[in-house]
Amino acid sequence: MRETTIYMQPALILAQVVSIYNILIWIRILLTWIAPMSNISNSSFYNILKQIVDPFLNLFRNVKVLKTQRMDFTPLLAFAVLSIFQSILSLFGSTGELSLFIVLALIINTLWTYFISPLFIILIGLIVFRLILCYRKGPSTITMIRSIENILSGYLDWMQKIFFVGRIVSDRLLLIVSSIVTIFIYIITRTAIVYIVNTLVNL
Repeated sequence: MRETTIYMQPALILAQVVSIYNILIWIRILLTWIAPMSNISNSSFYNILKQIVDPFLNLFRNVKVLKTQRMDFTPLLAFAVLSIFQSILSLFGSTGELSLFIVLALIINTLWTYFISPLFIILIGLIVFRLILCYRKGPSTITMIRSIENILSGYLDWMQKIFFVGRIVSDRLLLIVSSIVTIFIYIITRTAIVYIVNTLVNL
């Protein structure tokens, strides 16, 4: 027990370091969004931040399934990996104990919280927003519609093949069905994750 206790405090300290690194990643992403509208990309702070954060983010850039022409979801996977590591360190630092089932529960719960659930929420939000634009078509919305369709095209094609194979349906009907089905999948998945995590914790 004494050998385990020796490593508890360093584990807590390392967990805090990982937490700070997570914050730096958030700052990096936010600055990337506002960089085109400002001169911040030329600042020394921005360049130092890139040198600290980008090597880790670049490890996930090749996950092509998480990238579209206009959006890059790979940072979510980076957050999830760091958060899993942080959760394991925090648990060990607090209790001095780890079990295989607890680690599996942490991994599953963290992947859901920081990766799978955000993807679902973004997807549902984009579908609903695209549906709203169906009722507000005009010159000012054409660009937004095209941008969203570039992101959703693969997913909506999949929905078309499942529910309307061989049929031509309106955008509105496809979007309504897609939003309902996606929300249903989200609820079912969340329920299953909660059940699996609770089962693992109680083993």
